[in-house]
Amino acid sequence: MSSLKRNLFLSVFGAAMSATVAFAADLPAPPVIEYEPETPVEIGSSWYLRGDLGFSVYQGGDASWVDAFHNTRNFTDMSIENGWVAGIGAGYYFNEHFRADVTLDYRHDVEHDGKAVCPNPTCTPATTTRERVNFSAWTLMANGYVDFGTYSSITPYVGAGIGVAWLNVNDYSSSGSGGFIFRDNTQTNFAWNVMAGAAFDIADNVKLDANYRFVSLGEAETKGPTTGSANPVKYEDLYAHDFRLGLRYDLN
Repeated sequence: MSSLKRNLFLSVFGAAMSATVAFAADLPAPPVIEYEPETPVEIGSSWYLRGDLGFSVYQGGDASWVDAFHNTRNFTDMSIENGWVAGIGAGYYFNEHFRADVTLDYRHDVEHDGKAVCPNPTCTPATTTRERVNFSAWTLMANGYVDFGTYSSITPYVGAGIGVAWLNVNDYSSSGSGGFIFRDNTQTNFAWNVMAGAAFDIADNVKLDANYRFVSLGEAETKGPTTGSANPVKYEDLYAHDFRLGLRYDLN
Protein backbone atom coordinates (compact mmCIF):
# COMPACT_ATOMS: atom_id res chain seq x y z
CA MET A 1 0.00 0.00 0.00
CA SER A 2 1.33 3.38 -0.92
CA SER A 3 2.10 5.93 1.75
CA LEU A 4 -0.69 8.20 0.55
CA LYS A 5 -3.32 5.45 0.72
CA ARG A 6 -2.12 4.33 4.15
CA ASN A 7 -2.26 7.83 5.55
CA LEU A 8 -5.74 8.34 4.12
CA PHE A 9 -6.99 5.06 5.63
CA LEU A 10 -5.60 5.90 9.06
CA SER A 11 -7.17 9.33 8.96
CA VAL A 12 -10.60 7.93 8.07
CA PHE A 13 -10.35 5.16 10.69
CA GLY A 14 -9.30 7.62 13.40
CA ALA A 15 -12.16 9.94 12.56
CA ALA A 16 -14.66 7.06 12.70
CA MET A 17 -13.38 5.91 16.08
CA SER A 18 -13.57 9.42 17.49
CA ALA A 19 -17.15 9.80 16.29
CA THR A 20 -18.10 6.43 17.84
CA VAL A 21 -16.59 7.38 21.20
CA ALA A 22 -18.33 10.75 21.14
CA PHE A 23 -21.70 9.15 20.27
CA ALA A 24 -21.32 6.59 23.05
CA ALA A 25 -20.53 9.35 25.52
CA ASP A 26 -23.78 11.08 24.60
CA LEU A 27 -25.93 7.98 25.34
CA PRO A 28 -27.89 7.95 28.67
CA ALA A 29 -26.58 5.72 31.43
CA PRO A 30 -28.24 2.28 31.61
CA PRO A 31 -30.86 1.93 34.36
CA VAL A 32 -29.79 0.39 37.66
CA ILE A 33 -31.96 -2.62 38.57
CA GLU A 34 -32.08 -3.25 42.30
CA TYR A 35 -33.26 -6.64 43.64
CA GLU A 36 -35.70 -6.48 46.55
CA PRO A 37 -36.23 -9.76 48.42
CA GLU A 38 -39.83 -10.88 48.84
CA THR A 39 -41.39 -10.30 52.24
CA PRO A 40 -42.09 -13.69 53.87
CA VAL A 41 -45.75 -14.48 54.56
CA GLU A 42 -46.48 -14.98 58.26
CA ILE A 43 -48.70 -18.04 58.06
CA GLY A 44 -49.48 -18.18 61.77
CA SER A 45 -49.80 -14.46 62.45
CA SER A 46 -52.80 -13.55 64.68
CA TRP A 47 -54.06 -17.14 64.98
CA TYR A 48 -54.13 -19.25 68.14
CA LEU A 49 -55.04 -22.75 69.30
CA ARG A 50 -56.61 -23.64 72.63
CA GLY A 51 -57.39 -26.62 74.84
CA ASP A 52 -59.51 -26.60 78.03
CA LEU A 53 -60.45 -28.92 80.87
CA GLY A 54 -63.11 -28.06 83.42
CA PHE A 55 -65.56 -28.98 86.14
CA SER A 56 -69.30 -28.54 85.48
CA VAL A 57 -72.10 -27.92 87.97
CA TYR A 58 -75.45 -28.70 86.30
CA GLN A 59 -78.84 -27.22 87.14
CA GLY A 60 -82.36 -27.18 85.69
CA GLY A 61 -83.65 -30.24 83.91
CA ASP A 62 -87.28 -30.12 85.11
CA ALA A 63 -88.68 -33.48 83.99
CA SER A 64 -92.10 -34.96 83.27
CA TRP A 65 -93.88 -37.56 81.18
CA VAL A 66 -97.51 -38.36 80.35
CA ASP A 67 -98.93 -41.87 80.77
CA ALA A 68 -101.60 -43.67 78.72
CA PHE A 69 -104.38 -42.11 80.86
CA HIS A 70 -103.07 -38.58 80.21
CA ASN A 71 -101.73 -38.21 83.73
CA THR A 72 -98.70 -35.91 83.83
CA ARG A 73 -95.97 -37.37 86.00
CA ASN A 74 -93.95 -34.36 87.20
CA PHE A 75 -90.60 -35.17 88.80
CA THR A 76 -89.75 -34.01 92.32
CA ASP A 77 -86.62 -34.26 94.50
CA MET A 78 -84.48 -33.94 91.38
CA SER A 79 -80.71 -33.79 91.32
CA ILE A 80 -78.02 -33.81 88.63
CA GLU A 81 -74.49 -35.00 89.23
CA ASN A 82 -71.56 -32.71 88.62
CA GLY A 83 -69.18 -33.72 85.85
CA TRP A 84 -66.24 -32.73 83.72
CA VAL A 85 -65.94 -31.01 80.36
CA ALA A 86 -63.05 -31.00 77.88
CA GLY A 87 -62.65 -28.93 74.74
CA ILE A 88 -60.44 -27.76 71.89
CA GLY A 89 -60.61 -24.72 69.65
CA ALA A 90 -58.96 -22.29 67.25
CA GLY A 91 -59.17 -18.51 67.22
CA TYR A 92 -58.00 -15.24 65.70
CA TYR A 93 -56.86 -11.89 67.17
CA PHE A 94 -58.49 -9.06 65.23
CA ASN A 95 -56.66 -6.44 67.27
CA GLU A 96 -55.33 -5.86 70.77
CA HIS A 97 -58.79 -5.91 72.35
CA PHE A 98 -61.00 -8.17 70.22
CA ARG A 99 -60.65 -11.84 69.27
CA ALA A 100 -62.91 -14.73 68.34
CA ASP A 101 -62.70 -18.51 68.30
CA VAL A 102 -64.62 -21.69 67.57
CA THR A 103 -64.70 -24.34 70.30
CA LEU A 104 -65.81 -27.97 70.41
CA ASP A 105 -66.53 -29.39 73.89
CA TYR A 106 -67.50 -32.81 75.19
CA ARG A 107 -69.46 -33.29 78.43
CA HIS A 108 -69.13 -36.67 80.08
CA ASP A 109 -72.12 -38.69 81.35
CA VAL A 110 -73.82 -37.38 84.50
CA GLU A 111 -76.85 -38.87 86.22
CA HIS A 112 -80.23 -37.14 86.51
CA ASP A 113 -82.31 -38.50 89.39
CA GLY A 114 -85.89 -37.76 90.45
CA LYS A 115 -89.25 -39.09 91.60
CA ALA A 116 -92.07 -39.39 89.03
CA VAL A 117 -95.07 -38.53 91.23
CA CYS A 118 -98.42 -40.26 90.70
CA PRO A 119 -101.13 -37.52 90.83
CA ASN A 120 -104.21 -39.80 91.12
CA PRO A 121 -105.32 -43.47 91.24
CA THR A 122 -105.49 -43.82 87.44
CA CYS A 123 -101.70 -43.48 87.09
CA THR A 124 -99.77 -46.11 85.20
CA PRO A 125 -97.79 -47.31 87.13
CA ALA A 126 -100.00 -46.56 90.14
CA THR A 127 -97.14 -45.53 92.46
CA THR A 128 -94.51 -42.86 92.64
CA THR A 129 -91.33 -44.18 91.01
CA ARG A 130 -87.71 -43.06 91.19
CA GLU A 131 -86.33 -42.47 87.68
CA ARG A 132 -82.70 -42.18 86.65
CA VAL A 133 -81.06 -41.34 83.33
CA ASN A 134 -77.59 -40.36 82.13
CA PHE A 135 -76.84 -37.19 80.16
CA SER A 136 -73.88 -36.44 77.93
CA ALA A 137 -73.40 -33.67 75.38
CA TRP A 138 -71.29 -32.18 72.60
CA THR A 139 -71.34 -28.43 72.02
CA LEU A 140 -69.98 -26.43 69.08
CA MET A 141 -69.72 -22.68 69.76
CA ALA A 142 -68.64 -19.53 67.92
CA ASN A 143 -67.36 -17.08 70.56
CA GLY A 144 -66.32 -13.44 70.68
CA TYR A 145 -64.16 -11.85 73.40
CA VAL A 146 -63.18 -8.40 74.63
CA ASP A 147 -59.68 -8.29 76.17
CA PHE A 148 -59.23 -5.37 78.58
CA GLY A 149 -55.47 -5.03 78.16
CA THR A 150 -52.48 -6.71 79.77
CA TYR A 151 -51.38 -5.75 83.27
CA SER A 152 -48.34 -7.48 84.78
CA SER A 153 -48.73 -10.35 82.26
CA ILE A 154 -52.44 -10.78 83.12
CA THR A 155 -55.20 -10.08 80.56
CA PRO A 156 -58.78 -10.07 81.92
CA TYR A 157 -61.63 -10.56 79.45
CA VAL A 158 -65.35 -11.17 78.97
CA GLY A 159 -67.06 -13.03 76.13
CA ALA A 160 -70.19 -14.61 74.73
CA GLY A 161 -71.02 -17.23 72.13
CA ILE A 162 -73.76 -19.06 70.28
CA GLY A 163 -73.86 -22.49 68.73
CA VAL A 164 -75.42 -25.93 68.86
CA ALA A 165 -75.66 -28.67 71.49
CA TRP A 166 -76.18 -32.38 70.90
CA LEU A 167 -77.75 -33.77 74.10
CA ASN A 168 -77.82 -37.53 74.61
CA VAL A 169 -80.00 -39.31 77.19
CA ASN A 170 -79.22 -42.96 77.84
CA ASP A 171 -79.52 -45.89 80.28
CA TYR A 172 -82.93 -44.95 81.68
CA SER A 173 -84.00 -46.92 84.74
CA SER A 174 -86.97 -46.98 87.14
CA SER A 175 -86.90 -48.34 90.68
CA GLY A 176 -90.69 -48.56 91.09
CA SER A 177 -92.85 -51.59 90.39
CA GLY A 178 -94.12 -51.50 86.82
CA GLY A 179 -92.09 -48.43 85.92
CA PHE A 180 -91.31 -47.70 82.28
CA ILE A 181 -87.87 -48.01 80.74
CA PHE A 182 -87.55 -45.25 78.15
CA ARG A 183 -85.25 -45.61 75.16
CA ASP A 184 -82.09 -43.59 74.43
CA ASN A 185 -82.26 -40.48 72.28
CA THR A 186 -80.09 -37.60 71.01
CA GLN A 187 -81.54 -34.13 70.49
CA THR A 188 -80.04 -31.09 68.73
CA ASN A 189 -80.60 -27.67 70.35
CA PHE A 190 -79.62 -24.05 70.00
CA ALA A 191 -77.06 -23.28 72.72
CA TRP A 192 -75.40 -20.14 74.05
CA ASN A 193 -72.87 -19.09 76.66
CA VAL A 194 -71.42 -16.10 78.49
CA MET A 195 -68.02 -16.08 80.17
CA ALA A 196 -65.41 -14.14 82.08
CA GLY A 197 -61.80 -14.97 82.78
CA ALA A 198 -58.16 -14.00 82.64
CA ALA A 199 -55.15 -15.12 80.61
CA PHE A 200 -51.70 -15.35 82.21
CA ASP A 201 -48.51 -15.14 80.11
CA ILE A 202 -46.43 -18.15 81.15
CA ALA A 203 -44.01 -18.46 78.18
CA ASP A 204 -43.42 -17.07 74.70
CA ASN A 205 -46.71 -17.43 72.81
CA VAL A 206 -48.26 -19.52 75.61
CA LYS A 207 -51.05 -18.35 77.94
CA LEU A 208 -52.77 -20.04 80.86
CA ASP A 209 -56.50 -19.33 80.58
CA ALA A 210 -58.69 -19.53 83.71
CA ASN A 211 -62.38 -18.81 83.18
CA TYR A 212 -65.98 -19.25 84.28
CA ARG A 213 -68.59 -20.06 81.63
CA PHE A 214 -72.37 -20.23 81.92
CA VAL A 215 -73.78 -22.54 79.23
CA SER A 216 -77.42 -23.00 78.24
CA LEU A 217 -77.82 -26.47 76.70
CA GLY A 218 -81.56 -26.38 75.93
CA GLU A 219 -83.84 -29.37 76.46
CA ALA A 220 -83.60 -33.13 76.07
CA GLU A 221 -86.08 -35.92 75.47
CA THR A 222 -86.06 -39.70 75.58
CA LYS A 223 -87.79 -41.88 73.05
CA GLY A 224 -90.89 -43.86 74.07
CA PRO A 225 -90.73 -46.79 76.52
CA THR A 226 -89.51 -50.23 75.50
CA THR A 227 -92.90 -51.69 76.54
CA GLY A 228 -96.25 -50.17 77.43
CA SER A 229 -97.75 -46.85 76.42
CA ALA A 230 -96.42 -43.48 77.57
CA ASN A 231 -95.07 -40.30 76.02
CA PRO A 232 -91.30 -39.66 76.12
CA VAL A 233 -89.74 -38.03 79.18
CA LYS A 234 -88.93 -34.35 78.63
CA TYR A 235 -86.14 -32.50 80.43
CA GLU A 236 -86.37 -28.70 80.18
CA ASP A 237 -83.85 -25.86 80.54
CA LEU A 238 -80.63 -27.71 81.17
CA TYR A 239 -77.66 -25.47 81.89
CA ALA A 240 -74.19 -25.68 83.37
CA HIS A 241 -71.74 -23.59 85.37
CA ASP A 242 -68.29 -24.43 84.00
CA PHE A 243 -65.06 -23.69 85.84
CA ARG A 244 -62.32 -24.18 83.27
CA LEU A 245 -58.55 -24.10 83.01
CA GLY A 246 -56.76 -24.23 79.65
CA LEU A 247 -53.82 -23.28 77.49
CA ARG A 248 -53.72 -20.91 74.51
CA TYR A 249 -50.86 -21.12 72.03
CA ASP A 250 -50.31 -18.12 69.73
CA LEU A 251 -49.09 -19.11 66.27
CA ASN A 252 -47.31 -15.83 65.45
